[in-house]
Amino acid sequence: MATKLILDTDIGTDIDDAWALALCLASPEIELVGVTLVHADIDTRAKIALKMLKLAGRTDIPVYKGLSHPLTEGLGVYWHGHEGTDTDFSDIAGLSAKDGAVDFILDTIRRNPGEVVVAPIGPMTNIGAAIRKDCSTMRRVRRLTVMGATYEGEGRDKAAPEHNVRCDPHAAKVVLESDIPATVVGLNVTGRVRIRRDELQAIKDTPFGGYLAAMTGQYFGICGRDYSFMHDPLAIASEIDPSVVTTRKMSAEVLEEGKVAFTTDPSGSLDVAVDVDVDRFENLLRARVRSLCLKGS
Repeated sequence: MATKLILDTDIGTDIDDAWALALCLASPEIELVGVTLVHADIDTRAKIALKMLKLAGRTDIPVYKGLSHPLTEGLGVYWHGHEGTDTDFSDIAGLSAKDGAVDFILDTIRRNPGEVVVAPIGPMTNIGAAIRKDCSTMRRVRRLTVMGATYEGEGRDKAAPEHNVRCDPHAAKVVLESDIPATVVGLNVTGRVRIRRDELQAIKDTPFGGYLAAMTGQYFGICGRDYSFMHDPLAIASEIDPSVVTTRKMSAEVLEEGKVAFTTDPSGSLDVAVDVDVDRFENLLRARVRSLCLKGS
């Protein structure tokens, strides 16, 4: 049976969110029950998600707008990004996202206790807000699959910053110290997996693949390189094929400036990725997304 999954994303700031959405759509192991948006320009993020879903023939999947500003008091939006600057959205004029991502997450879990995986692959603002609003319901989630933090070793002196945590440290603290079961896939492993410019040739001549390739090419230009790290797809892949990462039971303490201190803890609620099978993951990602693109061509 496919796993019910909510993708909670800041799609558009980095290209990896779009590839993560594509991987969800391409994988029979996942039943994508909704996409929730978080951080900064929510309206444009919604348009990107809606356009991708339309091109994939999946307008049945609802898109919900979440929180644009962090829970961390006094903290502004970390990076507004370049979202949607090269995209023609005229083809989705009849589509729209709904408000209320936090309530959607909670309602979905209530209707399907113990069955829903929530995958925050952006700042953890929506998930932190859901825990603050109704912690008992969030404890009925099957698991959180988090792209965030980085494991550089044990304890506070090894804690290192990461973008998603830095964007909302308070939300990350609420989530990672909640004792809710979570798989945490951080920069220590996601920084080892990539998509490269020459790999876009296999998808660029299809409607869905053309849009994904165009966004990826734009991001290559912004980064000034011919590859991009596939942070978020690796987190999703860990749900599809857990063997792509090696995890260790840990507990976490969220510190200032987006740093997270991890400690090995056999009774901890976090399965933290400490290694990655690069070839297995990259082959899975390429094959799944190419299949999705060809299906819709």
